[in-house]
Amino acid sequence: MQRRRAPPLIIERYLFRELAYTLLGVALLLALIILSSTFVRILAEAADGTYPQQIVFTLFLLKSVPNLAVVLPLAFLLAVLLALGRLYKDSEMVVLAACGVGPEKVVRVVAVLSLVVGLVVAAFTLWIVPATKERSQRLLDEAAARNEIEGITAGRFNTTGSGDQLIYAEEMSADKRTLSNVFGYARDAAGRLNLIAAESAYQYFDRQSGDRYLVLENGYRYEGQPGAADFRIIRFGEHGVRIDEREVVPSKRALYSVPTERLLQSNKPNERAELHWRLAVPISTVILGLLAVPLARANPRQGRYGRVFAGILVYVIYNNLMTVGRAWVNKGTVPDWVGMWWVHLLMFALVLFLLHRHSRMPTAWRWPRLWPRREKTA
Repeated sequence: MQRRRAPPLIIERYLFRELAYTLLGVALLLALIILSSTFVRILAEAADGTYPQQIVFTLFLLKSVPNLAVVLPLAFLLAVLLALGRLYKDSEMVVLAACGVGPEKVVRVVAVLSLVVGLVVAAFTLWIVPATKERSQRLLDEAAARNEIEGITAGRFNTTGSGDQLIYAEEMSADKRTLSNVFGYARDAAGRLNLIAAESAYQYFDRQSGDRYLVLENGYRYEGQPGAADFRIIRFGEHGVRIDEREVVPSKRALYSVPTERLLQSNKPNERAELHWRLAVPISTVILGLLAVPLARANPRQGRYGRVFAGILVYVIYNNLMTVGRAWVNKGTVPDWVGMWWVHLLMFALVLFLLHRHSRMPTAWRWPRLWPRREKTA
């Protein structure tokens, strides 16, 4: 009696759906954990005065994008382990095998999904992440140029704006928002010298006009030259001085914000190491997905979560080897053409070994092909 085979497209869609839904759930969970930590850290730094409060949300969005490239490789590995582990635990793999679905088809479905996820990760690491890192750094540079108080050093004379304004503050608060015992001078539109002395000062931003003001409290304003007829002394409880815009000075950029096109043309070891790393992350995503297929295999009586620990251990080892490979390229220990490829070849050899070792099928099944054979028609 000939064994009845299940329609191939139905089985492939079922496996693909199980893997995709599990990947979505795991990725959302890991992203929620990492993004929550990122948001709390940004809020804490904003409270300390490291970041202006106006850019907290935008900065959080920009810093969240690179985390997706970190989450996806691990999320895909765990998704394959959990999805296939459930199929083994519920004996669905036995049923699929009875329907003519062997390990070759499972590997093929995982390989196709691995390539899709790998391409998404490649888009992040090669283009999206460097662009968001650059935009994030530019945002911080613009915020530093707008926030004059953060650039003021207590106990020293500080120039602001175009250099026509000078401010001296004896002390600055811990959150870098309030100055104490402030002295300053500026010239008005008529060119007259104005001196100001106040007990405290803080910065104010007018949303309607877009102008920024240094608001001084409890002080005196001296206008004109002493002894002149138009010389005046004004006492105030609160007085605002408009701060001129300061030129945005780009800060030193880190390697992770350098465009990939520039890295391709560079011969510097550190930039070549960064390029190899950006290529290594999507490649590792594909290999980890294939590696999860033999790792997920278990008897129905065995728990599926035991394999998760093995998968995480393999992920940590793989990631550490990539870090070592990056350091070797950076130091020139290995040639550029070798790069980090030895790590991927080593892990891919482990994939082939585990597929061969865990396969109980005939020899033809021990080295699964990504594409099925064409059946000859009579």
